[in-house]
Amino acid sequence: MAACSCPRQTRDQLAAKASLVFTGRMLGTRRDGASNFTRLETVQVLKGSAPPVVEVMTPASPAACGYAFPAGQVVAVAATLRQQQYETDSCAMVVLNPSKR
Repeated sequence: MAACSCPRQTRDQLAAKASLVFTGRMLGTRRDGASNFTRLETVQVLKGSAPPVVEVMTPASPAACGYAFPAGQVVAVAATLRQQQYETDSCAMVVLNPSKR
């Protein structure tokens, strides 16, 4: 399997493309096939509107640009809404959280 390859983008470019930008604290993750679904408690909404708890899908495999949310920590999240599901990946998360690689 090929390694994850990310386009170069700034925080502003990333935020402009995202449907939702917020800070959140990881509550839990469940795996379903090749995807992880992580529930995050919304701390602050920076773009869009979010309920108190947001579920974000990311690939389960790091090779597919999956992101493992750090338990209990507050992280910035940029997510795109596709088919009624918020999605993100390590390409977006590392740009927003460079110290949490």
